[in-house]
Amino acid sequence: MSSFRRLENRILLRRMLSERGFSVRMHSYEYYVIKDKFVSVIFLEPEFNRVLVHKISWNPKNSSSAVKEIYSIIKEIDPSIDVHVEEDKES
Repeated sequence: MSSFRRLENRILLRRMLSERGFSVRMHSYEYYVIKDKFVSVIFLEPEFNRVLVHKISWNPKNSSSAVKEIYSIIKEIDPSIDVHVEEDKES
């Protein structure tokens, strides 16, 4: 199980994202991330030792660079967690 099961680490993720210039809306295990525009949605699944990070298709340049930074922050908090980056599917 991931260390993100602990509330303190989920709050730490929100704080670290904010300190790096992101606006973050946290809902338990979900994070909506903005940097000027919407860039990512993060889904923590600590019971499965997994994080899903969604790129936003209509903001590809900002989303790609943001996701790289998000990835490194997540790994800094929990180096053993499995991070999956997924493209947002356009309709």
